Amino acid sequence: MDNKKIPVLAAPLQGVTDNVWRMAQHDVFGGVDAYYAPFMRVERGEVRRKDLRDVDPERNTGITLIPQILACQPDHAMMMVDALKQMGYRRIDINLGCPFPPIALHRKGSGMMAYPELAEALFKALATIDDVQYSVKMRLGWDSNDQWRDILPLMDIIKPVNITIHPRTGKQQYKGELDIEQFEAILATLPWPVIYNGSLRTVQDIENIIQRYPTLAAVMVGSGLAANPGMLAPSATPDDYRRFHDLLVDGYTEQLNGGEAQLVRHLQDIWQTFLPGTSHKLFKAIRKSRTLDQYEAAATAALNDAATAALNDVATALTPCAEDEE
Repeated sequence: MDNKKIPVLAAPLQGVTDNVWRMAQHDVFGGVDAYYAPFMRVERGEVRRKDLRDVDPERNTGITLIPQILACQPDHAMMMVDALKQMGYRRIDINLGCPFPPIALHRKGSGMMAYPELAEALFKALATIDDVQYSVKMRLGWDSNDQWRDILPLMDIIKPVNITIHPRTGKQQYKGELDIEQFEAILATLPWPVIYNGSLRTVQDIENIIQRYPTLAAVMVGSGLAANPGMLAPSATPDDYRRFHDLLVDGYTEQLNGGEAQLVRHLQDIWQTFLPGTSHKLFKAIRKSRTLDQYEAAATAALNDAATAALNDVATALTPCAEDEE
């Protein structure tokens, strides 16, 4: 892929793209220009320590990391921005896109898209903090695909560096058709740089969207990169996928404090998105593992098959078909 034309960004996925995953993807495969950290939040009156540890610069060396905040209350948002400033961050993303009902129904993430008065209060509060630039990741709306029309004019308050658009509503979550017509309306309206996000699963998907919208500032890849962290690395080998996996095991062994059982559960959760070409039999063996030895035996067998399938997907995506060349 010729990704010199436009930056490729790694989307924030809760429970997946943490610092261990980011550093492993960067060290083994690369191809990502900047990583967005999963959103941080305030709980029980303080910024979650787990979230602060995840964006600790010492755990994210050698990469460009953009932390993301999720809040409905302006004072919570300001608390997080202040904490991030103390860590040296001057570029912060605002989450108006999280579609999961436990978040959105509390008027956070994509849920805020239905409440422009809340967005306005949030932006006004954040705009009072000096020496910070903001970007925004958003959906078209929560339960209507045109709620963005009430939100976008308010963004002049924070003058965002860029805006990432996932052209679905929050209620759609990750299902249903992308509303390209609404995306194009936003693209024609916005005075700020636009980043496209949504259903980019192969290199060819990325190239197609860049060709279709040459004014894009960047593309952001989420589930496609989580499924195949080597999708941007045409020279990747099955050994690279095994090395990536070994770095995950080593990193989580070091950072998780709940013993072997917690480590195995977390690694099993990774396979909910990682290498979907894994056979049902091997995936089931991973899920049934109770010890690290059992898990590693099952994961090794799965990697042997699924990594090869992933490489075939990359090779196919990198070879234009006749229709693409027309």
